[in-house]
Amino acid sequence: MTQHTTVELPQLTYNRSDYTALRAYVLKIPLQRIADLYYSEDSPQVEQGLERWLLDMRANLIERAIAHNPGAAEALQHARQGGAITTKALEILIQAADLPEPVPSRVQRISQWFKPKTVEAFKDEGILTLGDLVDLINRRGASWWRSVPRIGAGRAGAIMRFLQKWPDELGEIAVERNHLVPADTFDLLPVLDPTRKREIAPFGTFQLPRWLAGYDGANRAPAFCFISARNDLEAIQCFLARYAGQTHTLRAYTKELERFILWCALVACKPMSSLLVDDCEAYKNFLVAPLPEFCGPRTVKTSKRWKPFAETRMSAASQKQALLVLRAAFDWLVKVRYLSGSPWAAVKDPTVVEQVEKMDIERALPKDLWDKVTGVLAERAAIPENQQDRVALAAILLMGDSGLRRAEAASARRSMLKKSRHGTTVWMLEVLGKRSKMRKVPVSPRTIAALRAHWRDRDADFDAQGIDLPLLAPIVVPGTDRALSKHVDLGTKGYNPNSFYDLIAGALRRVSKHGGALVPEHAASLTPEHLAQLAATSPHAFRHTFGTLAVEKDMPIVVAQEILGHASASTTAIYVKAREKRIAEAAENYYAAAEAETLDRSVNKGME
Repeated sequence: MTQHTTVELPQLTYNRSDYTALRAYVLKIPLQRIADLYYSEDSPQVEQGLERWLLDMRANLIERAIAHNPGAAEALQHARQGGAITTKALEILIQAADLPEPVPSRVQRISQWFKPKTVEAFKDEGILTLGDLVDLINRRGASWWRSVPRIGAGRAGAIMRFLQKWPDELGEIAVERNHLVPADTFDLLPVLDPTRKREIAPFGTFQLPRWLAGYDGANRAPAFCFISARNDLEAIQCFLARYAGQTHTLRAYTKELERFILWCALVACKPMSSLLVDDCEAYKNFLVAPLPEFCGPRTVKTSKRWKPFAETRMSAASQKQALLVLRAAFDWLVKVRYLSGSPWAAVKDPTVVEQVEKMDIERALPKDLWDKVTGVLAERAAIPENQQDRVALAAILLMGDSGLRRAEAASARRSMLKKSRHGTTVWMLEVLGKRSKMRKVPVSPRTIAALRAHWRDRDADFDAQGIDLPLLAPIVVPGTDRALSKHVDLGTKGYNPNSFYDLIAGALRRVSKHGGALVPEHAASLTPEHLAQLAATSPHAFRHTFGTLAVEKDMPIVVAQEILGHASASTTAIYVKAREKRIAEAAENYYAAAEAETLDRSVNKGME
């Protein structure tokens, strides 16, 4: 089906007869009389319906007048709602007719510039203004249009041409920032071999043989498809493109869909778009204990040792999370008419025992261990050649002193970090967190000092005006072609969440192995229990460390909630509720007091 690629509303032009006819219509002169006085019988205005023409003309002139002079909105409000036009309002409209074409702005609604079908296509995406649309394109990149129903390549090109005419008014379009693999490059990737299960590759680095790709899947919808996907991989790409810019969500969804598509090809040997309920049940069972070929050590995706699963057995909660992601993906693919229906509708979720504390805050480091980790790293960072310790110290302090998530710390930028306006030594950092919500978090003076030291290693001036670089950037880059191409200008590209994890893990290993020897005062205090906890510590533990230490130091719950970005205060309250340590200590005091009381009674009774 050919797609119409004209998206802009035409700029209507009017002649003197039209203006006079509108004035007469406002004065309630009968329509037939207006037609006889100002138009011929075969004029387009009469043939299209004179009243509709005049009403549309009035609406267009009102929008044009408001676009040029927002102050006129109040005077035209009654006319805009279909009421009578005052003499003052009519004069404004007549003057607006002679004004030049209005210039678009980010706050204007897209309905002022695009045709209704194009406007309707963006409704489900929450795109209402031109600024929203520009931000969507910059967030999703070159393939932004693939996941928007009824927006194909032709219409997307027309939209881009319109937006790029107004860079000063609407902002620059930076489509090169798309980090997903464009669907039209799939044909250039190597073909996955279903007979060689050990040669598993991550999503975006392979294509499927045609008989597994889903070009003719049994569940493909016969009706017109609203997305441009030709096969299952491209359909998944369209779904994931919706979450570009939402780092945490995109990473979680990619992981589950990556596992699923590999299972479809290598285990079920069926296209995703041909799966039945029985196949979905089989994958549900597969998640309980994935095949050994699918499991391996945690590593980066560029490594040949990469596997989709890091553990040989998955918890019920992880299994349920995987199924929720697959349901969401299939439901969306049905909604956009790529699939006829979702077989997951007939599959039950695993039973999950609800935890007393949904967050594993026991991973938080106690204050003495937190002080030792930061102390050892600070001592190591003072040695000139220890660049990795300096960036690791800054990263750990951002999470442990400011409560940032790993992805938030990795994506933090210098332009969003400013001194507090209230004259304190604290700085404030604006970060984009979960649910696409911006929040401001405090940054400690020692974190600023660590960042300055890291920036000196990058030969960059932390205190220069107008700098917009990542707060943290790799100093040492792996020698792979992919890594080298990404970091041509060293220090200008930040960490991705996986490499950020490796940075923290490496620093903790150095603290455990060399910290005591380098810093004698810490040698005796790094107990076997401390070393065991450090071995199991992930970057997220430092966020829990901040939450735990903050409430222990009597920071108000509402303040801690705002800093941590929790949607509910009840989530933050977990840091002060019934932690195992608190329960054990309170119980110990209770039992000791009860035992002492019993002993006193026995002594008194004996004395009697």
